Order: sequence, then structure tokens, then C-alpha cells
Amino acid sequence: MNDNNSTWYEAVVRDIIIETPTIKTFVVELPHVIKHLAGQHYEIRLTSEDGYQAARLYSAASVADGSNRLQLTVAYLPSGEVSPYLHENIHVGDSFEVRGPLGKFFVWTPETTQPVLLIGGGSGVVPMRCILMAHAQAQSPAPIALLYSARSFQDIIYRQELLSSEHTTITLSDSPSPDWRGEVGRINPAMISRVLSSLPASPLCYVCGATPFVEVMADQLLGLGIPAAQIKAERFGE
Repeated sequence: MNDNNSTWYEAVVRDIIIETPTIKTFVVELPHVIKHLAGQHYEIRLTSEDGYQAARLYSAASVADGSNRLQLTVAYLPSGEVSPYLHENIHVGDSFEVRGPLGKFFVWTPETTQPVLLIGGGSGVVPMRCILMAHAQAQSPAPIALLYSARSFQDIIYRQELLSSEHTTITLSDSPSPDWRGEVGRINPAMISRVLSSLPASPLCYVCGATPFVEVMADQLLGLGIPAAQIKAERFGE
């Protein structure tokens, strides 16, 4: 980790990846080597000319790879203070302030030997993608599976990457096209059970998404016999 995670640093935008019509990934460069655990997050702070400041937490979307580059995936929220500005006004070469990494509960490390079930809804897939990357980077032998719910094919974040992932099952909650071969509908106990069947017993479960999604998923996992101590949840408001 950085010596002082409360210190604000200038993050220079080196690339902007359009993930979906409402989601962008900002590839930023910091003045030091990035060191975070999969599942941790960073805080972005914007300061206006009159001194007003607004800040928002975003999960690390990329694994710490020994470089000074970090990916932060941001969903556009019309009522937000930070995301509209980032989407509408930030371009390659611009900068904003970042501090972190933050958070210690919702993390996965290569020392984890338990099987892992990841469940993400919408942009809740962001930390799950980072965990998958860290799992691959460490060549971890721990079985892992991701169950990801998106509204439509166009709303799948990291689309090509996740569609080609052997560890990922995607379900579309809206009516998909006839050629869609993945799951259809909201995540339900039967769907979770199908993914669980690919894992050994007693997996460690990570759930991330909007608060209502996380609450429903946690209840379904409990109903399937997953102990509460085995469920890690991270939620965000809408």
C-alpha cells in the first residue's frame, strides 16, 4: 500500500475507454507505483474555481501490476456531482485528484485458498473484474466463478473480456436478442445454484451492486445455505 493513503495525488488521464453508452474507464497515471488489493477502491476529488469540492469513491478496475497506471470505471449518474463532470469535461491529458487505496473488508488476495463466487450487478462488476485479474495474475489454483447481471448486451461492461472468460456467466435482465446464448432474466436462486455447481462446497462469496440488488443476492445466498460469514457485500446508492 502507499505510505499515506489519505494523501491526494494528481492523476493524469492517459486514456479513456468507452465501455457502454453510459460508462467510461479512465486510465490514469499517478506519481508512484500503484499498490492495491483486488476489491479496494480510490476516491476521486474535483475542485471548482470557487473552491467547492466534490468527491466520490470508485473501485479499482485494474490489478496492481507494478506500474503507475490505474483504471477507474465510472458510470454516468445524471444527479451526481462527480460522474457527469468526468464524462462531459475530462479528456486525455486532463487531471484530477485521487487518493487511496481505501477499504480492507471487500478484498481478495492470492493467499485465499477457498473457492470464490463473485456476483455483480451493473457497475458492481468493476471490483469483480479486478479480482478476476488478480486471480489470473497470481495463477491462483482456487476455483473462481463470476455471475454478472447487465440490463442488455450493450450494457455489458468489459464486454469482450468477460464474454471470452471461462469463469464468467452473464445474464441479461431485459429481453435479449434471439442470438443471445447466455442466461436471461434477473439473478435467481436457480441461476446461482447452477454457477455454484461448478465450485467446490463452501465458497467465499463477494456481492457488489446497488443496495437493493445486494440485499436480494445476500438473502438468496443465505437461502441456499451459504453462511453469513462467507458473504462479503459492497453496495452503492442509485
